[in-house]
Amino acid sequence: MAGQTLLFLLLLVIIGHVSPQTTSILYPISGTTSAASDDGSSPLIVLQRAFLYFGQSYNQIYVNHNGHLTFDAPWSSYSPQLFPMYGSRDIIAPFWTDLDNRGNGQIYYNQYTSGSVLQQATQDINQYFPGLNFNANWVFVATWYQVAYYPTTGTQTTVQAVLISGGQYSFVLMNYGQIAY
Repeated sequence: MAGQTLLFLLLLVIIGHVSPQTTSILYPISGTTSAASDDGSSPLIVLQRAFLYFGQSYNQIYVNHNGHLTFDAPWSSYSPQLFPMYGSRDIIAPFWTDLDNRGNGQIYYNQYTSGSVLQQATQDINQYFPGLNFNANWVFVATWYQVAYYPTTGTQTTVQAVLISGGQYSFVLMNYGQIAY
């Protein structure tokens, strides 16, 4: 695999209460808000830096309302499937279930190429991979914030996918706030 970009998939499972005003394991909950819809998706998001995922370079992404990210097209699937999935669809699925942001909750996404979020990402990756000497140059944060399960309006689940790139290496962090029953 010489010369090929490596990807580390890092899963951080932290369960606790989260709010936007509280300091926590979650990255900032802010940015563009996806429209309220059942089984919906964000519009096409052009990435400010290419994201390398299992040897494939992506320049666009979709934040799907049912707890997953896709690169090639929006996807409304709410029934989880076994990995690896057959076909050409690459997916990042931090919390693949039937979510519905029409009654409560928001779905946010944001990209960072400078500032404290890059510093936080650099520190997080170097904490978990101390010999790597990693330096983040791009971070994409998708947050499903206090979103309800369909059809149970009023439940609140918070999940986050954090895509981090630093040139040769790419990472995916999955952060978990409050998870409803």
